[in-house]
Amino acid sequence: MSDWRAAAEGESPQSAPAGWAAVVDPSRYAQAAGFVRISGPADQDAAAAKAVSAQRSWAALPAEARADRLRAAADAIDAGALVLAPMLSREVGVTLAVAEREVGSAARAFRVMADHVIALLGGTAEPTGAVRVGRRPYGVVACIVPWNAPVVLTAQKIAPALAAGNAVIVKPSPFAPLAVTAMMHVIDTVLPGLAQVVNGGGEVGDALLRHPSISKISFTGGGATARFIMRAAAERLVPVQLELGGNDAAIVLDDADPVATARGIANSAFRRAGQICFAIKRVYLPRARAAEFGDALVAVVDELSVGSAHDARSGMGPVNNAGQHERIAGLADRTRAAGRRVIDLGVPLDASTWDEGYFLRPRLVLDAEQSDELVSVEQFGPLLPLVSYDSDEQALAFANDSEYGLGGSVWSADVERATALAQRLETGVSFVNAHVQSDEAHRFMPFGGVKQSGIGWENSPAGIAEYLQFHSVDIHAAV
Repeated sequence: MSDWRAAAEGESPQSAPAGWAAVVDPSRYAQAAGFVRISGPADQDAAAAKAVSAQRSWAALPAEARADRLRAAADAIDAGALVLAPMLSREVGVTLAVAEREVGSAARAFRVMADHVIALLGGTAEPTGAVRVGRRPYGVVACIVPWNAPVVLTAQKIAPALAAGNAVIVKPSPFAPLAVTAMMHVIDTVLPGLAQVVNGGGEVGDALLRHPSISKISFTGGGATARFIMRAAAERLVPVQLELGGNDAAIVLDDADPVATARGIANSAFRRAGQICFAIKRVYLPRARAAEFGDALVAVVDELSVGSAHDARSGMGPVNNAGQHERIAGLADRTRAAGRRVIDLGVPLDASTWDEGYFLRPRLVLDAEQSDELVSVEQFGPLLPLVSYDSDEQALAFANDSEYGLGGSVWSADVERATALAQRLETGVSFVNAHVQSDEAHRFMPFGGVKQSGIGWENSPAGIAEYLQFHSVDIHAAV
């Protein structure tokens, strides 16, 4: 199990001892948020050995017993929130309130999976004739998680994997490993050996993928890394589950309320500075009312206060790292150079420290076209294009004209009309008059994408099924 520690106030990233990596605070990148010990080959072997040993007895437990232990893990996560949430806030760049909600969502994921595993696997199935069909876990699952919402995205992988009877080894992103590592230590107190963590860069992830103890790989992140993972998995024919990027479209119909719609779109597009896989990343407006809807969005987005994650007044914090900052700023510059109207919005809380963190103001592009680079890529940041359309069918064609297919939404006063259009979106999930999951959706909606947005599903009973394989017995009479 990898070690970690929080940085002292003002501690420099350069103070990382040998064999440890510094994690930069994106609100003040000259300071460290903390440090993690890099996992070598011996650490990976030890983690795998513990996971393999613990998994055998764990898989033998009835579903009801596993559910009880999962609920205990949820309680332990809640109890550790006073440590986990500040650490998460500091390393990711979100406010403490956002971090607290994320830790709470991670605990909820364990409780939801506890309920689902009883419904899915609880009780004793009656044999049908001479054929008995059962399900069994894979064994040890490698879970590779990103930096944007690391605690809840880790929970969404390991809770169903554990519920199914597997053990897990998690490899966090080097940009945000602290809270995940701390959470895995918390879970280990309740489920000893079953939830291991290793830390480091790509070489550590590569070694984990190829470790002979790994029987399945689950990854959330970008397409380039996903292709690398699939190639590595193919060498040993290890199955994969991939939750990848999105370029989610919001279609605003001509009867939608401008102010309410603007608030809903802004809440999705600029939450976590736009660094969410299923955030709204392009907006389609009816041409006859495009100016009206655009003005409403400008007014709502301009209310955002932009500042440090350590400042409770912040409505939007920094982006997470230097690469993100450079890429999004470059995309905005190229869009402006192409002649588009890019407007800077929001209110910087402290201009004197603006250059000390990875801060960007929220931006709208009021006259984007379907062919623009910004419309076709996943920007993953606070930069939102608005595109006009001439008919519902054209809006749908524009929305579906993407290599991605994670989420999408339709906004209208006529719910039936919006639902009919939402059902034709080429996405894994669609929304009507929102672009965020309801409580019911968190429990019952399989989450995942089509096209280049992923393979397989998370959440809901389908999330547990991802970590189970069928095993059947065909019984013949004695000879």
